[in-house]
Amino acid sequence: MADGKIMRHFSFQLVTGLTCAYALLAGSWAYAQNSPTAPQPEPTPKAQTEPPQLPTQPASVSPETLRLLEMIERKNRELKKREEELLLKEKNLEVLEKKILSDLQKIEEALARSEEMVGIKKDLIEKNVKALVKAYSNMKPVQAAALLESMDEATAIIIISRMNSRVAGKVLGAMNTRIAKNISEKIAGKKSDTN
Repeated sequence: MADGKIMRHFSFQLVTGLTCAYALLAGSWAYAQNSPTAPQPEPTPKAQTEPPQLPTQPASVSPETLRLLEMIERKNRELKKREEELLLKEKNLEVLEKKILSDLQKIEEALARSEEMVGIKKDLIEKNVKALVKAYSNMKPVQAAALLESMDEATAIIIISRMNSRVAGKVLGAMNTRIAKNISEKIAGKKSDTN
């Protein structure tokens, strides 16, 4: 946008300068055409109050001046076209920026909703695990052991690791030795040799 303003300012200055030069050339030419070769007598006080006489015929313009004026006009048209193109690009960029900002806002809102849903889901899972731990802790160790042996090992590990250590010891003692060993090693952070 600044380039357009600079170019307009430059072309305005150029046109102004050429217009002044043209006026000076035309005035000089008209003066040369109308001035007699003999020196003029001093004007009388009456002549000083009269307005100056303008030439009746327009001064002719040289071909070089015409070429310069045409070149200036062509450059002005080119600058105007470039300025219009830049304005159009600027408007397109503004529209694109608004769309991107709108899309970003939608994405941020969706992320906030999904994070909220994940948080709700984690809270729900935590409540469910606490309820299961409480339920299995209140069962007889033999019943709890039978149910924990039949479920997914990862879930059984979560439940047993959250039980009171005394209750967990009784449940593990009532379980199949191999399964109890695998669960105990995984709770302790060791990998089981037998799977």
